[in-house]
Amino acid sequence: MKKIPFTLLSWMLLLVAAVLCFPAGHAIAAGKAVGVGALPALCFGGLIDMFDTRTMLEAVEQMKRPFNFLRDTFFPPATPAETETVDVDIIKGKRRMAPFCSPLSEGKVVEHLGFSTSTIKPGYIKPFMITTAGDLLKRLPGQTLYSGAQTIEGRAQIKLGQDLATLMDMIDRREEWMAAKALDVGAITMKIKGETTDKTVSVDFLMAASHKPTLAGGALWSASTSDPIGDLRGWASIIRQDSGVNPTVVIMGTDAASAFINNPVVQKTMNMLKVNMGQINPQLLPNGVSFLGTVNAPGLSVDIYSYEEWYLDEDSVTELPMVPPKKVWMGSPKTANRTLHAVIQDIEAIEEGSAAVSRFPKSWVPKNPSARHLMVQSAPLVAMLQPDAFLSAQVLA
Repeated sequence: MKKIPFTLLSWMLLLVAAVLCFPAGHAIAAGKAVGVGALPALCFGGLIDMFDTRTMLEAVEQMKRPFNFLRDTFFPPATPAETETVDVDIIKGKRRMAPFCSPLSEGKVVEHLGFSTSTIKPGYIKPFMITTAGDLLKRLPGQTLYSGAQTIEGRAQIKLGQDLATLMDMIDRREEWMAAKALDVGAITMKIKGETTDKTVSVDFLMAASHKPTLAGGALWSASTSDPIGDLRGWASIIRQDSGVNPTVVIMGTDAASAFINNPVVQKTMNMLKVNMGQINPQLLPNGVSFLGTVNAPGLSVDIYSYEEWYLDEDSVTELPMVPPKKVWMGSPKTANRTLHAVIQDIEAIEEGSAAVSRFPKSWVPKNPSARHLMVQSAPLVAMLQPDAFLSAQVLA
Protein backbone atom coordinates (compact mmCIF):
# COMPACT_ATOMS: atom_id res chain seq x y z
CA MET A 1 0.00 0.00 0.00
CA LYS A 2 1.34 3.38 -1.00
CA LYS A 3 1.93 5.72 1.93
CA ILE A 4 0.43 9.23 1.93
CA PRO A 5 3.07 11.87 2.40
CA PHE A 6 3.01 13.44 5.89
CA THR A 7 2.62 16.98 4.51
CA LEU A 8 -0.44 16.07 2.45
CA LEU A 9 -1.99 14.24 5.40
CA SER A 10 -1.46 17.27 7.62
CA TRP A 11 -3.25 19.58 5.17
CA MET A 12 -6.13 17.14 4.83
CA LEU A 13 -6.58 17.05 8.60
CA LEU A 14 -6.50 20.86 8.78
CA LEU A 15 -9.12 21.05 6.03
CA VAL A 16 -11.43 18.65 7.87
CA ALA A 17 -10.97 20.64 11.08
CA ALA A 18 -11.82 23.88 9.28
CA VAL A 19 -15.02 22.39 7.86
CA LEU A 20 -16.05 21.09 11.28
CA CYS A 21 -15.28 24.36 13.05
CA PHE A 22 -16.84 26.62 10.41
CA PRO A 23 -19.88 24.91 8.86
CA ALA A 24 -21.55 26.50 5.88
CA GLY A 25 -23.57 29.62 6.67
CA HIS A 26 -21.74 30.61 9.87
CA ALA A 27 -18.86 33.00 10.43
CA ILE A 28 -17.62 35.57 12.89
CA ALA A 29 -19.06 38.86 11.71
CA ALA A 30 -18.00 42.46 12.30
CA GLY A 31 -20.52 44.19 14.47
CA LYS A 32 -23.63 42.23 13.38
CA ALA A 33 -24.76 38.85 12.12
CA VAL A 34 -24.36 38.61 8.38
CA GLY A 35 -24.23 35.85 5.81
CA VAL A 36 -21.00 34.31 4.63
CA GLY A 37 -21.43 35.87 1.21
CA ALA A 38 -21.09 39.34 2.72
CA LEU A 39 -17.75 38.59 4.33
CA PRO A 40 -14.32 38.63 2.78
CA ALA A 41 -12.72 35.25 2.14
CA LEU A 42 -11.68 33.51 5.37
CA CYS A 43 -8.25 32.01 5.63
CA PHE A 44 -6.24 30.43 8.41
CA GLY A 45 -5.17 33.14 10.83
CA GLY A 46 -7.29 35.77 9.00
CA LEU A 47 -10.64 35.58 10.79
CA ILE A 48 -12.69 38.73 11.40
CA ASP A 49 -12.94 39.55 15.10
CA MET A 50 -16.22 41.33 15.80
CA PHE A 51 -14.81 42.59 19.13
CA ASP A 52 -11.76 44.21 17.53
CA THR A 53 -11.59 47.94 18.26
CA ARG A 54 -11.17 48.93 14.62
CA THR A 55 -14.09 46.72 13.61
CA MET A 56 -16.33 48.30 16.25
CA LEU A 57 -15.20 51.80 15.23
CA GLU A 58 -16.33 51.02 11.68
CA ALA A 59 -19.63 49.73 13.08
CA VAL A 60 -20.08 52.95 15.09
CA GLU A 61 -19.53 55.06 11.98
CA GLN A 62 -22.18 53.05 10.10
CA MET A 63 -24.78 53.01 12.89
CA LYS A 64 -27.77 55.30 12.44
CA ARG A 65 -27.94 57.20 15.70
CA PRO A 66 -31.19 58.44 17.26
CA PHE A 67 -32.09 61.99 16.25
CA ASN A 68 -31.04 64.53 18.88
CA PHE A 69 -33.17 67.53 17.99
CA LEU A 70 -31.52 70.18 20.17
CA ARG A 71 -27.91 69.11 19.62
CA ASP A 72 -28.28 68.51 15.89
CA THR A 73 -30.24 71.72 15.28
CA PHE A 74 -28.08 74.21 17.19
CA PHE A 75 -24.75 72.48 17.89
CA PRO A 76 -23.26 70.76 14.81
CA PRO A 77 -20.20 68.58 15.46
CA ALA A 78 -16.68 69.98 15.25
CA THR A 79 -13.55 68.00 14.41
CA PRO A 80 -12.51 66.06 17.54
CA ALA A 81 -9.46 67.53 19.29
CA GLU A 82 -6.19 65.74 20.02
CA THR A 83 -5.91 67.28 23.50
CA GLU A 84 -7.69 66.56 26.79
CA THR A 85 -8.98 70.15 26.82
CA VAL A 86 -11.00 72.17 24.32
CA ASP A 87 -11.00 75.93 23.71
CA VAL A 88 -14.36 77.68 24.00
CA ASP A 89 -14.28 81.00 22.14
CA ILE A 90 -17.16 83.23 23.24
CA ILE A 91 -18.00 85.70 20.46
CA LYS A 92 -19.69 89.00 21.37
CA GLY A 93 -19.90 91.65 18.65
CA LYS A 94 -20.31 95.44 18.71
CA ARG A 95 -22.02 97.65 16.15
CA ARG A 96 -19.14 100.02 15.45
CA MET A 97 -18.94 102.66 12.72
CA ALA A 98 -15.91 103.74 10.76
CA PRO A 99 -14.49 107.04 12.16
CA PHE A 100 -14.35 110.24 10.09
CA CYS A 101 -10.98 111.77 9.27
CA SER A 102 -9.37 114.28 6.92
CA PRO A 103 -8.25 112.89 3.57
CA LEU A 104 -4.84 114.43 4.27
CA SER A 105 -4.39 112.83 7.70
CA GLU A 106 -3.42 109.30 8.60
CA GLY A 107 -6.08 106.66 8.74
CA LYS A 108 -7.58 105.86 12.14
CA VAL A 109 -6.51 102.60 13.71
CA VAL A 110 -9.45 100.27 14.45
CA GLU A 111 -8.84 97.65 17.12
CA HIS A 112 -9.80 94.07 16.61
CA LEU A 113 -12.79 93.08 18.69
CA GLY A 114 -11.44 89.62 19.45
CA PHE A 115 -13.19 87.13 21.69
CA SER A 116 -12.89 85.56 25.11
CA THR A 117 -11.36 82.09 25.28
CA SER A 118 -11.81 79.52 28.01
CA THR A 119 -9.82 76.30 28.02
CA ILE A 120 -12.07 73.60 29.42
CA LYS A 121 -11.53 69.95 30.21
CA PRO A 122 -14.84 68.23 29.35
CA GLY A 123 -16.33 65.64 31.64
CA TYR A 124 -15.20 62.18 30.54
CA ILE A 125 -17.79 59.53 29.69
CA LYS A 126 -17.05 55.79 29.72
CA PRO A 127 -20.13 53.61 30.31
CA PHE A 128 -19.60 49.86 29.95
CA MET A 129 -21.60 46.64 30.07
CA ILE A 130 -20.62 43.11 31.08
CA THR A 131 -21.72 39.96 29.28
CA THR A 132 -21.13 36.59 30.91
CA ALA A 133 -21.15 33.17 29.29
CA GLY A 134 -24.50 32.53 30.97
CA ASP A 135 -25.99 35.54 29.17
CA LEU A 136 -25.13 33.98 25.81
CA LEU A 137 -26.78 30.69 26.75
CA LYS A 138 -30.13 32.41 27.24
CA ARG A 139 -32.38 33.40 24.38
CA LEU A 140 -32.56 37.10 23.53
CA PRO A 141 -35.88 39.01 23.60
CA GLY A 142 -38.03 38.02 20.63
CA GLN A 143 -36.06 34.90 19.77
CA THR A 144 -37.62 31.47 19.38
CA LEU A 145 -37.59 29.04 22.29
CA TYR A 146 -36.59 26.08 20.16
CA SER A 147 -32.96 25.01 20.40
CA GLY A 148 -30.89 25.17 17.28
CA ALA A 149 -32.67 28.29 16.03
CA GLN A 150 -29.53 30.32 16.65
CA THR A 151 -25.97 29.56 17.59
CA ILE A 152 -24.14 30.96 20.59
CA GLU A 153 -21.91 32.89 18.17
CA GLY A 154 -25.00 34.43 16.58
CA ARG A 155 -26.35 35.48 19.95
CA ALA A 156 -22.98 37.01 20.81
CA GLN A 157 -23.08 39.07 17.62
CA ILE A 158 -26.60 40.33 18.29
CA LYS A 159 -25.80 41.02 21.94
CA LEU A 160 -22.77 43.08 20.90
CA GLY A 161 -24.91 45.19 18.57
CA GLN A 162 -27.60 45.73 21.21
CA ASP A 163 -25.12 46.65 23.95
CA LEU A 164 -23.19 48.96 21.64
CA ALA A 165 -26.42 50.73 20.65
CA THR A 166 -27.42 51.08 24.32
CA LEU A 167 -24.11 52.70 25.28
CA MET A 168 -24.20 54.99 22.25
CA ASP A 169 -27.76 56.06 23.11
CA MET A 170 -26.67 56.94 26.65
CA ILE A 171 -23.89 59.19 25.35
CA ASP A 172 -26.22 60.79 22.79
CA ARG A 173 -28.74 61.49 25.53
CA ARG A 174 -26.02 63.10 27.68
CA GLU A 175 -25.07 65.39 24.78
CA GLU A 176 -28.74 66.28 24.27
CA TRP A 177 -28.98 67.12 27.98
CA MET A 178 -25.93 69.39 27.66
CA ALA A 179 -27.53 71.16 24.69
CA ALA A 180 -30.76 71.64 26.67
CA LYS A 181 -28.92 73.15 29.63
CA ALA A 182 -26.95 75.52 27.40
CA LEU A 183 -30.14 76.72 25.70
CA ASP A 184 -32.03 77.00 28.99
CA VAL A 185 -29.64 78.84 31.30
CA GLY A 186 -26.56 79.50 29.14
CA ALA A 187 -24.40 77.21 31.28
CA ILE A 188 -23.69 73.52 31.88
CA THR A 189 -23.01 72.05 35.31
CA MET A 190 -21.36 68.62 35.24
CA LYS A 191 -21.16 66.35 38.28
CA ILE A 192 -17.99 64.34 37.73
CA LYS A 193 -17.37 61.17 39.69
CA GLY A 194 -13.75 60.92 40.82
CA GLU A 195 -11.65 58.08 42.14
CA THR A 196 -12.08 59.25 45.73
CA THR A 197 -14.49 62.20 45.74
CA ASP A 198 -16.98 63.70 43.31
CA LYS A 199 -16.67 67.26 42.04
CA THR A 200 -18.83 69.76 40.19
CA VAL A 201 -17.59 71.61 37.12
CA SER A 202 -19.59 74.50 35.66
CA VAL A 203 -19.14 75.95 32.18
CA ASP A 204 -20.69 79.43 31.86
CA PHE A 205 -21.26 80.68 28.31
CA LEU A 206 -21.96 84.24 29.56
CA MET A 207 -25.57 84.54 28.41
CA ALA A 208 -26.72 88.04 29.42
CA ALA A 209 -29.55 88.49 31.93
CA SER A 210 -31.56 90.33 29.25
CA HIS A 211 -31.59 87.06 27.30
CA LYS A 212 -33.23 85.21 30.22
CA PRO A 213 -36.46 87.17 30.86
CA THR A 214 -39.22 86.03 33.22
CA LEU A 215 -42.78 87.21 32.56
CA ALA A 216 -45.15 88.11 35.38
CA GLY A 217 -48.69 89.32 36.02
CA GLY A 218 -50.74 90.20 32.96
CA ALA A 219 -47.79 89.44 30.67
CA LEU A 220 -47.93 85.72 31.46
CA TRP A 221 -49.12 83.78 28.45
CA SER A 222 -51.92 82.29 30.53
CA ALA A 223 -53.43 85.78 30.97
CA SER A 224 -55.95 87.15 28.49
CA THR A 225 -54.03 90.45 28.43
CA SER A 226 -50.79 88.81 27.23
CA ASP A 227 -49.35 89.24 23.75
CA PRO A 228 -47.13 86.25 22.84
CA ILE A 229 -46.58 87.51 19.28
CA GLY A 230 -45.39 90.84 20.63
CA ASP A 231 -43.11 89.05 23.11
CA LEU A 232 -41.54 86.96 20.35
CA ARG A 233 -41.05 90.08 18.21
CA GLY A 234 -39.36 91.91 21.08
CA TRP A 235 -37.10 88.99 21.91
CA ALA A 236 -36.10 88.63 18.27
CA SER A 237 -35.14 92.30 18.27
CA ILE A 238 -32.94 91.80 21.35
CA ILE A 239 -31.15 88.90 19.65
CA ARG A 240 -30.60 90.84 16.43
CA GLN A 241 -29.29 93.90 18.29
CA ASP A 242 -26.86 91.96 20.48
CA SER A 243 -25.59 89.38 18.00
CA GLY A 244 -26.50 90.49 14.49
CA VAL A 245 -28.09 87.05 13.99
CA ASN A 246 -31.70 86.75 12.86
CA PRO A 247 -33.52 84.09 14.98
CA THR A 248 -35.54 81.63 12.93
CA VAL A 249 -36.47 78.86 15.37
CA VAL A 250 -38.61 78.89 18.52
CA ILE A 251 -38.87 75.86 20.79
CA MET A 252 -41.63 75.75 23.38
CA GLY A 253 -42.20 73.53 26.37
CA THR A 254 -45.46 71.60 26.43
CA ASP A 255 -47.33 74.02 28.72
CA ALA A 256 -45.98 77.08 26.92
CA ALA A 257 -47.01 75.62 23.55
CA SER A 258 -50.55 74.97 24.79
CA ALA A 259 -50.83 78.48 26.19
CA PHE A 260 -49.52 79.96 22.94
CA ILE A 261 -51.99 78.11 20.71
CA ASN A 262 -54.96 78.88 22.98
CA ASN A 263 -54.06 82.53 23.55
CA PRO A 264 -56.84 84.76 22.14
CA VAL A 265 -54.38 87.37 20.87
CA VAL A 266 -52.45 84.69 18.98
CA GLN A 267 -55.61 83.20 17.51
CA LYS A 268 -56.85 86.62 16.42
CA THR A 269 -53.51 87.59 14.90
CA MET A 270 -52.99 84.33 13.07
CA ASN A 271 -56.53 84.42 11.60
CA MET A 272 -56.17 87.82 9.93
CA LEU A 273 -57.40 87.51 6.36
CA LYS A 274 -55.84 90.59 4.80
CA VAL A 275 -52.32 90.13 6.12
CA ASN A 276 -50.40 86.87 5.95
CA MET A 277 -49.14 86.69 9.53
CA GLY A 278 -48.49 82.96 9.34
CA GLN A 279 -50.43 79.94 10.42
CA ILE A 280 -50.87 77.54 13.28
CA ASN A 281 -50.56 74.12 11.67
CA PRO A 282 -49.61 71.45 14.23
CA GLN A 283 -47.76 68.47 12.75
CA LEU A 284 -46.30 65.57 14.70
CA LEU A 285 -42.74 64.86 13.56
CA PRO A 286 -40.53 61.89 14.53
CA ASN A 287 -38.66 61.61 17.82
CA GLY A 288 -40.91 63.74 20.00
CA VAL A 289 -40.76 66.87 17.81
CA SER A 290 -43.99 68.70 16.96
CA PHE A 291 -44.15 71.51 14.40
CA LEU A 292 -46.71 74.04 15.59
CA GLY A 293 -46.61 76.55 12.75
CA THR A 294 -44.90 79.59 11.28
CA VAL A 295 -45.17 83.21 12.35
CA ASN A 296 -44.46 85.84 9.71
CA ALA A 297 -44.99 89.21 11.35
CA PRO A 298 -43.17 92.53 10.97
CA GLY A 299 -39.77 91.98 12.55
CA LEU A 300 -40.46 88.30 13.12
CA SER A 301 -40.21 85.18 10.95
CA VAL A 302 -39.86 81.96 12.93
CA ASP A 303 -40.81 78.30 12.83
CA ILE A 304 -42.30 77.14 16.12
CA TYR A 305 -41.72 73.67 17.58
CA SER A 306 -42.45 71.81 20.77
CA TYR A 307 -40.16 69.00 21.86
CA GLU A 308 -41.02 66.12 24.16
CA GLU A 309 -37.96 64.22 25.29
CA TRP A 310 -36.95 63.17 28.78
CA TYR A 311 -33.88 62.11 30.73
CA LEU A 312 -33.41 60.25 34.00
CA ASP A 313 -32.15 62.74 36.58
CA GLU A 314 -29.28 61.30 38.60
CA ASP A 315 -30.20 63.07 41.84
CA SER A 316 -33.97 62.61 42.00
CA VAL A 317 -33.99 59.34 39.99
CA THR A 318 -37.03 60.64 38.11
CA GLU A 319 -37.60 61.44 34.46
CA LEU A 320 -37.45 65.16 33.68
CA PRO A 321 -38.24 66.93 30.37
CA MET A 322 -35.37 68.22 28.26
CA VAL A 323 -37.36 71.43 27.61
CA PRO A 324 -38.90 72.92 30.77
CA PRO A 325 -42.69 72.89 30.21
CA LYS A 326 -43.16 76.61 30.96
CA LYS A 327 -40.24 77.97 28.96
CA VAL A 328 -39.64 79.26 25.43
CA TRP A 329 -36.29 79.21 23.64
CA MET A 330 -35.45 81.32 20.60
CA GLY A 331 -32.36 81.11 18.40
CA SER A 332 -30.84 80.26 15.06
CA PRO A 333 -29.14 77.14 13.70
CA LYS A 334 -26.74 79.39 11.77
CA THR A 335 -24.29 80.27 14.53
CA ALA A 336 -20.75 79.33 15.56
CA ASN A 337 -22.06 76.88 18.18
CA ARG A 338 -20.44 73.45 18.06
CA THR A 339 -20.35 70.08 19.80
CA LEU A 340 -16.71 69.66 20.80
CA HIS A 341 -14.90 66.43 21.68
CA ALA A 342 -11.61 66.20 23.56
CA VAL A 343 -9.11 63.40 23.00
CA ILE A 344 -9.84 59.83 24.09
CA GLN A 345 -7.54 59.07 27.05
CA ASP A 346 -6.92 55.41 26.36
CA ILE A 347 -3.62 53.70 25.56
CA GLU A 348 -5.16 51.54 22.83
CA ALA A 349 -6.78 54.56 21.20
CA ILE A 350 -3.49 56.48 21.24
CA GLU A 351 -1.40 53.55 19.96
CA GLU A 352 -3.89 52.82 17.16
CA GLY A 353 -4.12 56.46 16.11
CA SER A 354 -7.83 56.58 16.97
CA ALA A 355 -7.72 58.98 19.93
CA ALA A 356 -9.21 61.97 18.07
CA VAL A 357 -12.72 60.55 17.68
CA SER A 358 -16.11 61.38 19.17
CA ARG A 359 -16.71 57.76 20.29
CA PHE A 360 -14.21 55.02 21.05
CA PRO A 361 -15.55 51.51 21.70
CA LYS A 362 -13.37 48.79 23.17
CA SER A 363 -13.87 45.26 24.46
CA TRP A 364 -11.85 42.89 26.64
CA VAL A 365 -12.19 39.65 28.59
CA PRO A 366 -10.60 39.24 32.05
CA LYS A 367 -9.43 35.70 32.70
CA ASN A 368 -11.01 35.20 36.12
CA PRO A 369 -13.93 35.59 36.26
CA SER A 370 -14.41 35.28 32.52
CA ALA A 371 -16.79 37.90 31.12
CA ARG A 372 -16.96 40.13 28.05
CA HIS A 373 -16.60 43.84 28.90
CA LEU A 374 -17.80 46.39 26.34
CA MET A 375 -17.14 50.10 26.86
CA VAL A 376 -17.60 53.27 24.81
CA GLN A 377 -15.55 56.35 25.71
CA SER A 378 -16.22 59.98 24.83
CA ALA A 379 -15.29 63.47 26.06
CA PRO A 380 -18.02 65.79 24.74
CA LEU A 381 -18.81 69.43 25.42
CA VAL A 382 -21.76 71.18 23.80
CA ALA A 383 -20.44 74.73 23.42
CA MET A 384 -22.64 77.83 23.05
CA LEU A 385 -20.10 80.07 21.33
CA GLN A 386 -22.61 82.82 20.44
CA PRO A 387 -24.76 83.22 23.55
CA ASP A 388 -26.18 86.56 22.36
CA ALA A 389 -27.88 84.72 19.47
CA PHE A 390 -30.21 82.87 21.88
CA LEU A 391 -32.87 83.71 24.44
CA SER A 392 -34.61 81.66 27.12
CA ALA A 393 -37.87 83.02 28.54
CA GLN A 394 -40.12 81.88 31.40
CA VAL A 395 -43.65 82.57 30.07
CA LEU A 396 -45.79 80.82 32.69
CA ALA A 397 -45.80 80.97 36.47
